[in-house]
Amino acid sequence: MKIKTPLFMVMMSVFSAVTNAEAVYKCVTNGRDAKYQNSPCDESKQIAATVFDMPVTARKQITLKQNNGHYLIAGEINRVKLTFLIDTGASTIAIPQLFANQAHIICTNQFVTMNTANGKVQACVTTVSKLTLSPFEFNNVEVYIHPNLETPLLGMTILQKFNIEQRNGEMHISEH
Repeated sequence: MKIKTPLFMVMMSVFSAVTNAEAVYKCVTNGRDAKYQNSPCDESKQIAATVFDMPVTARKQITLKQNNGHYLIAGEINRVKLTFLIDTGASTIAIPQLFANQAHIICTNQFVTMNTANGKVQACVTTVSKLTLSPFEFNNVEVYIHPNLETPLLGMTILQKFNIEQRNGEMHISEH
């Protein structure tokens, strides 16, 4: 009695067997059965050119287009949407007081003096339970609430967690 293996089980075996491959090929073995391999088949035995394009390491990535010389990224804090300006010159995450009010972010009464492009400002330090930059999620993130800030800034406290490349008017952000 021959037992049929479900296709998804075969595919999982293929994925685990060729994790360092860039492509998987389906080849005929004895006229009707097929096997999967990470190198091309003999021309007469190949069923499909490339069954999968499989990166060596599948990493999450965001690609941003430059916007008037800046990069903007959509995010959420505590499930409230906002758009950050990526600021590699900022050491922290800074959000406007107005947004903090909308997202019900409470100031911890810990204030610090920060040096900004517009001079010194008193900012409130607090922690937000969840920051999302889809597909990335962070929990218990320190943010600074600025009283006169208009645009949220995404600084190095989060950006240092990524690989960042900039070329041809695009910024590519991926996990380490």
